[in-house]
Amino acid sequence: MSEESGYPGAPPGWYPDPAGGPGKRWWDGYAWTDATVLPQPPPWASAPPPQGPPSQVAPWAVASDRLHAHTTHDLVQAELRSAIVARVAVAVPAACSIATLIINRLNADAWLAVGHQLRVDYHDAQLGRTPPPYHGPSALTPANVLINVAFVAAAIIALVWQHRAASAGRALGIPSQASPAWGVGSWFVPVVCWWIPYTAVRDCLPAGDAHRARVLHWWVAWLVTQLLGFAVAVCALFSSGAALALSIPVALADLAIIAWAPGIVMAIAAAHRAASAHLDETAGLVSN
Repeated sequence: MSEESGYPGAPPGWYPDPAGGPGKRWWDGYAWTDATVLPQPPPWASAPPPQGPPSQVAPWAVASDRLHAHTTHDLVQAELRSAIVARVAVAVPAACSIATLIINRLNADAWLAVGHQLRVDYHDAQLGRTPPPYHGPSALTPANVLINVAFVAAAIIALVWQHRAASAGRALGIPSQASPAWGVGSWFVPVVCWWIPYTAVRDCLPAGDAHRARVLHWWVAWLVTQLLGFAVAVCALFSSGAALALSIPVALADLAIIAWAPGIVMAIAAAHRAASAHLDETAGLVSN
């Protein structure tokens, strides 16, 4: 990807026709399009250029189709290579969530001690007094640090795959509401992060694909883990019983993500592989 433009190659614009045509062809940032412009003839050229029969296809148009197929094929292959690892990475955050629930449950007394200190600090602040220092156990353990490292590493791998899958899907002509870059960036933007990432992953699949419904199921499970997971963390400060009760639906949602997410990655890969093979065959290329 170009670091300056944010696109896999050159930014959108008119460039000399790579197929050898006399004019320029529009590059949309991901693939060559059918839009071309021809150079203006000089003012003294009164006679129009000779035209071939209507059924004759310009040789540069054929070459452009082959170039587009080749570019798309490369994008799909890059996605397929990353999908091998991504199908595991997309399930790791849910596994990390379950591990965190278990560790925090084993460390419930420390969380209650932290909650008690927070109440003391708030009460003393209302009275204008300096609260006593906290000498209780730490609620964070080395295991929590390792889990967070695994979560971040898996998230990076999954986001790289998402960008490649979205780029391949757009090159294959699959309509999408968000660009590949915005689909990845939307995970980090408040409010829109509750919807745009779902549409970005869903739109990697062609309309009518049966697996688009599974993407919605995965997304609902993800929202449950995020919303109730935060509630579990808050309740752990004041009531271990309430935290345990809320942990059950969170763990069930995590298990659903582990079961569904890898299949979504492979379904997108299969759809793109089939579409790319058809495009290669149409353009006269041989898939690797």
